[in-house]
Amino acid sequence: MDEGHEPAIKEFFEDFIAAFSSFDSNRVATKFSLPYMAKGPGGVCNVFDSRSQLAEYFQSYLDEYHSQGCRECRYSNLALNWLGSECLVASVTWNLLDASGISVTSWSESYMLAFANGRALAFATVDHVGK
Repeated sequence: MDEGHEPAIKEFFEDFIAAFSSFDSNRVATKFSLPYMAKGPGGVCNVFDSRSQLAEYFQSYLDEYHSQGCRECRYSNLALNWLGSECLVASVTWNLLDASGISVTSWSESYMLAFANGRALAFATVDHVGK
């Protein structure tokens, strides 16, 4: 484990929470490098090579979550699997909450993170599907 990157990992997820809570997809998109690949359920895989495509993709999710009553998100169960000294897989469980703090939805997701200039950026994500 490369403990020198631990602050950048925590910053990635804490800033992601703030970006999500803004419901601004352009802000969320800054957490990801280009190209970026998102593997979702059902074999769906999307690759984005522009910031505008990525922001549009995230805005569709933000709008859907907002319409479901979600107003904030939290993560738990952070697990790290280092891939050398510059990359890792960070897996978390996301919990989306309504204004009163009641869970609306949750899922697990893994982020392939790379480090540049002391900052972590995701270059791929995988949503976990139940067995």
